[in-house]
Amino acid sequence: MKQCKVIALMLLALALLAGCSSPDPIDLEEPIEQVPTAAELQASLEDGGSTREVTLYYKDLMGYLVPVNCEIPWEEGIAKATLKQMVSSEENDLQAARLGLLTALPEGLEVDMDIIGQLAKVSLSSACMACADAEEENAMVSAIVSALTEFDSISEVQLLVEGEEVDALPFGTNISAPLTREDLNVESVSADTDLTGSGTVQVFFESEASGCMVPVTRTVFSNEDIDTAVLELLKGPREDSGLAGCIPKGVGLISVKQQDGVVTINMTEEFKQVLEQADGGAAAVKALVLTCSQFPDVTEVKLQVEGEDFVLDTETLAVTTVVNTEQEALMASAIG
Repeated sequence: MKQCKVIALMLLALALLAGCSSPDPIDLEEPIEQVPTAAELQASLEDGGSTREVTLYYKDLMGYLVPVNCEIPWEEGIAKATLKQMVSSEENDLQAARLGLLTALPEGLEVDMDIIGQLAKVSLSSACMACADAEEENAMVSAIVSALTEFDSISEVQLLVEGEEVDALPFGTNISAPLTREDLNVESVSADTDLTGSGTVQVFFESEASGCMVPVTRTVFSNEDIDTAVLELLKGPREDSGLAGCIPKGVGLISVKQQDGVVTINMTEEFKQVLEQADGGAAAVKALVLTCSQFPDVTEVKLQVEGEDFVLDTETLAVTTVVNTEQEALMASAIG
């Protein structure tokens, strides 16, 4: 009886095998899953909250450092991931080009990092020694320190080369001690200028090459206050600087008043010409707000023309430290 059952099972198995070898196609009830597009992958990342907004530092064609707030995929060690996005590579260079900008860190640069307290110890590979000149070397160091100190958890950056402490890079950039955040894009002054009693303020102009907003540190010989900063902004950039002023020429400053955190800037009639600009005056307003935002006790900015409120979208504008968003940079590049 057992033998009969075994034989029956063997015959059944052979029948099933014969059926499987049938040349007729097998209909699939379930559709084949499609490979998601890059746009769908990005959307899924955003929907899942798996990205993080960081500030990347690029360069424009004139060598100015340009901060751009971007979303990058979240991963452990997001500070290190931020620097990786700034290294020259085919993918990163293409992204920078879409923004009308250039990557700030040299090709092949590898980064390792440890964070101890508020100090980021950053070991750079030997590629950091291959900068073309002092300007490129300084930009690399400034971009690294600026990007990392955007994180609240980092206030100092110690740079190492292949894990070893060195006093200076080939073109003399001093990295012998931990570095703190410094002023960006400092305007040069004549070598014979007496800097006694001088100070600095930050103003914001547009890059003629990319259209992005560029922070510029300007030396002044007056108080380092909002009045001085706004006045310097209205003066515009230096000639042949590769920068364009956001404020129409001829605009005069009537007064700057501050009360309870609100700064009111009263300008002459010429300021209304911003409405004729391609962006409807958005860049001019943002330059004014950014210039005022460098002062810690300011919370809002209000604009007036000849004592009358001047309104674009809102009467008062909240302070911001975001110099460029990725969307703004893309739009500026497209217009340019």
